[in-house]
Amino acid sequence: MKKRKVFVFIFIGLALGLFIIQPLVISLHMYDMQGGNGEWWKSLLASYQQEVSSWDLDQAIIKLLFGLLGIALSLMFMVRQRIFQLTGRRDKLEEIRELIAAGENQQVEFKSTLRWDLRQFKPNKTLEGVIAKTIAGFMNTQGGHLIIGVDDEGSILGLEQDCGTLKKPGKDGFEQYIMQLVSLKFGTHFCPLVKVAFYQFEEKDICYVRVHKAQKPVYLNLIDRSHFFIRTGNGTRELDMPEALEYLEIHLN
Repeated sequence: MKKRKVFVFIFIGLALGLFIIQPLVISLHMYDMQGGNGEWWKSLLASYQQEVSSWDLDQAIIKLLFGLLGIALSLMFMVRQRIFQLTGRRDKLEEIRELIAAGENQQVEFKSTLRWDLRQFKPNKTLEGVIAKTIAGFMNTQGGHLIIGVDDEGSILGLEQDCGTLKKPGKDGFEQYIMQLVSLKFGTHFCPLVKVAFYQFEEKDICYVRVHKAQKPVYLNLIDRSHFFIRTGNGTRELDMPEALEYLEIHLN
């Protein structure tokens, strides 16, 4: 995929050099040679006509040089873009490192696993429900940060055991499973409030889930009925109907 991206940038750079930079430079030179008289766009058209009609050795060398110039500019842009991405990722890594070091609070929650039961050594649907409750609590309060693969003490456990339980292994399957959980438990219209990313600490992957506050009540759909959760302190709490109505009247109106 990376090689393909490089080839795409090379192709774009070559086209940039041959069909944009060279005609512009030649047209500006022709316009300057005419003493700045006339209309510049006519010089530009003339340069394009010259491109089509002349393909001698000198012109081939000029085209090669402009093509290389375009490729160089394109690759420089690609490298610059990559540097910005890496810088942003390092900043995010530091932010998450600080979140883990500070511990759980009203807007930060750690979960050891998504669905792997560390005591029974098998998948456990109940754990998925705990994740869903946390997400609902964040949405109904001020939003928050859910970090999976980290225990309550902030120790990095990783995602290996969880990933081994998924039909589609790896990070893509893990992200799809979380988004499917959000869709089934809350509704697809709440999916845009959840952003999933993966980072590596101590040579282990963790899943970082950024949950944004909802502008309307979010109910967790379980078998018996819909449930309403909020964040209080460093935990998630369910409100009964009178409490939920009072909370909504104060916070979501």
